[in-house]
Amino acid sequence: MFIKQIKFLPLLLILAAFACTKDFEEINQNPNNPVKASSAFLLTSAQKSLTDNIYDEWFTARFGNQFAQYWASNSYTNESRYTSLQSRISDPYWRLHYNTGLEDLYEIIRQCNETPREVEVNGNVDNQKAVALILQSFVFQILTDTWGAIPYTDALKGSAVPFPKYDDQRTIYLGLLSAVNEANSLIKTSEPGPAGDQVYGGDMTQWKKFCNSLKMRIAIRMADKEDALAKTAIQEAFAAGVITSNNDIAAFHYLGALPNANPIYEDFLTRKDFASSNTMVDTLLKLNDPRVAYYYEPATASGDFIGEVYGMTDGQAASTTLADVSQRGATVLAADFPAIYLDAAEVHFILAEAKERWPDLALGGTSAKAFYDGGINVSMQFWSGGALSPGDIAGYIAQPGVDYDALKAAGATWKQIIGSQKWIALYTQGIQGWSEYRRLDFGILKKPRGLASFNDPTKTPESVIPLRLIYPSEENSLNGVNYQAAIAAQGANSLRTRLWWDVQ
Repeated sequence: MFIKQIKFLPLLLILAAFACTKDFEEINQNPNNPVKASSAFLLTSAQKSLTDNIYDEWFTARFGNQFAQYWASNSYTNESRYTSLQSRISDPYWRLHYNTGLEDLYEIIRQCNETPREVEVNGNVDNQKAVALILQSFVFQILTDTWGAIPYTDALKGSAVPFPKYDDQRTIYLGLLSAVNEANSLIKTSEPGPAGDQVYGGDMTQWKKFCNSLKMRIAIRMADKEDALAKTAIQEAFAAGVITSNNDIAAFHYLGALPNANPIYEDFLTRKDFASSNTMVDTLLKLNDPRVAYYYEPATASGDFIGEVYGMTDGQAASTTLADVSQRGATVLAADFPAIYLDAAEVHFILAEAKERWPDLALGGTSAKAFYDGGINVSMQFWSGGALSPGDIAGYIAQPGVDYDALKAAGATWKQIIGSQKWIALYTQGIQGWSEYRRLDFGILKKPRGLASFNDPTKTPESVIPLRLIYPSEENSLNGVNYQAAIAAQGANSLRTRLWWDVQ
């Protein structure tokens, strides 16, 4: 018996070893270092990264706010003359947009679909998915309005689709409408919103308003190409509830200290590369617009509002000191200044345009003029923090150069009237201001003073403003077949290539 027991000993040891290693991976997981990020952490990460990527000193300051001519360069003026865009903006920010915020949002949606029981600890699963869809749509619209055709339906699928095709803008815009409609259907305002939300703190009533307002932005931008579809979308969005008050603005709220301060503030601490643009300052002064004092500071040398001439060469810009021109206002440079996703003023101007395009739309019986006035009103309230009185605002609106009816009587088109005031109100939202300029063709923007290219004498001054960014050069080597197909479909990989919705 003793010998038999010895013979069985190795077998017993093997069985014991297997018993000890059963569920080994689960037992040895560190609960303080999880292998999968929670949806709450992913949402906070996505909101912070997508906001930083869009509203930083490069994509907004050197690209968006300069293409819209809200700001001008004090030095290093290449971007305001539309050079160095490839290596400094197009190449890195294409990667950043796809690889950070959008990737996190995709993972939230995947978790909501595949492991809802794990996700529901961070809020109602449908609400989490809805927020991710809304934010994805917000970012994808900015990307397609920047480059044109982009990876959309194949995007973010990793090794499953290593070479994503580029979708044309019509396909993307129809997809964006579908996505915000899905998000709207998922929202449950009586259920908890997502944990980790830095925009509305999980308030799904507010997210619903943002969703419908974004639907209107998408719809109005495609209105010249898809009239009936855009009209229906705007009617649906308005009926479902949109942002009409400054209390409802969709924005990422930065904190007042590093490392969670506004990126523009962080840049300003060490660099003074940007000042006011004479394009915007001259427009505001011509209209006696009190927002000039909130957008900019008086030039310290004279005490007057003087805009830096837009688009000078480095040498020309060097001849002007910081004291000679108006710098950006303290509000814009504050550490906790919010990054605005979509505000009440924009919604009012969209509704004004909608009444002009489709007078039969049921928009509460409000006229285009009333919506236009409302857009100016909420913009002035926001920027002045309530310091401008109703009388101040009414006096501004009554001026012949601002009054809706007076401008129409003088021969201005509704695109010029609404577009100009919308552009003023979109200050700091450079991509949106530039997009509205391209779409509505309201003028105002000027040829850069030191422009070395686009000097074709047969072109109008307005045609020198870029109509898109050129694709990242690395796409030709990383996704060459689809890259070349996108260029062929659009006609050229040029700053002058018109986007689908940009009709003449």
